[in-house]
Amino acid sequence: MSVEEVLEQVDTYGSAYVCITGGEPLLQREDVLLLARALHQKGILVDIETNGTRDFSALQPYAAICMDVKCPSSGEESDLSLLRKLTFQDAVKFVVQGEEDCQYLTSILSSYPMQGEVFVFPVYGTNYRYVADYVLENDLPVRFQVQLHRFLEIR
Repeated sequence: MSVEEVLEQVDTYGSAYVCITGGEPLLQREDVLLLARALHQKGILVDIETNGTRDFSALQPYAAICMDVKCPSSGEESDLSLLRKLTFQDAVKFVVQGEEDCQYLTSILSSYPMQGEVFVFPVYGTNYRYVADYVLENDLPVRFQVQLHRFLEIR
């Protein structure tokens, strides 16, 4: 869809909030920038979910950023230097599977001061109790959540 078509579709919903997600939306950075700016000008709140591999700073005047920091179990990597660009309106998300990911989370929190909220989601089907206990025992300044879309079987 073109940016104009997306804007028309959003208008039919009358929504006050839009979340731009993907895949990785910043692979279409210029179109996403046009869309976020247009939505912002209409007074619509915008969130952009990104995997933290592309610079998002040009979008921050128009949208809150939720950066997914890739943990070791994912087999992927995020650009951790982008964490310094996050503001109080932004958020960071860690999807963790076990001890190695939890330790990685702790090392990132101690190495990069976070201005926005930090969310921790156990990988669906893993030991949720282990992750919750780890967060509590280490007094991590995070919000613990589950991947609700997985429980509701929404892909």
